[in-house]
This record gives sequence, structure tokens and C-alpha cells, in this order.
Amino acid sequence: MLERLAPVGSTVELVTDTAQPNRDRYDRLLRYVDHDEVDVARELLASGAARRYEADQVLAREASYSTATDDAQGAERGLWGNC
Repeated sequence: MLERLAPVGSTVELVTDTAQPNRDRYDRLLRYVDHDEVDVARELLASGAARRYEADQVLAREASYSTATDDAQGAERGLWGNC
């Protein structure tokens, strides 16, 4: 799934959430990843290929991520499907 959204060798845009710090407590860079104007994380959430991280702070894309996760759970896509 990720390779389809952001193929190896492609250029992605790292987008800052201005309401968040630049790095987390482990010194990891905090960025959204967009490729061809598509939010990669949102697509992963919508397909059920990822889980939403419960942040203490409100993220700029929180509403979109929450909706994508709820839709994937409701449709039992990806990790939300029945085994």
C-alpha cells in the first residue's frame, strides 16, 4: 500500500503542523507526508493499513484522520477486518 502511495524514488512533501513542536521527545521529526497532493497517512488510515496515534494535542489533520479511521473500522477494512 505504501509503495503505491509513495513509490520508491518518488519525491514527497514533508508538511509541518504549525501547532506542534518540530520534534517529539525522542527527537524524531514531526511531519505529515504528502505525495502528489495526497496525504499518505490519511490514505493508510482509510484503507485500514494503519492505526491513528492518540496524541495529547490536537493535530491540524485530526478530523480527517479520525474520519478515515472510523470509516475503515465501520467497513472492516485492513486491520479492522474479521479474521
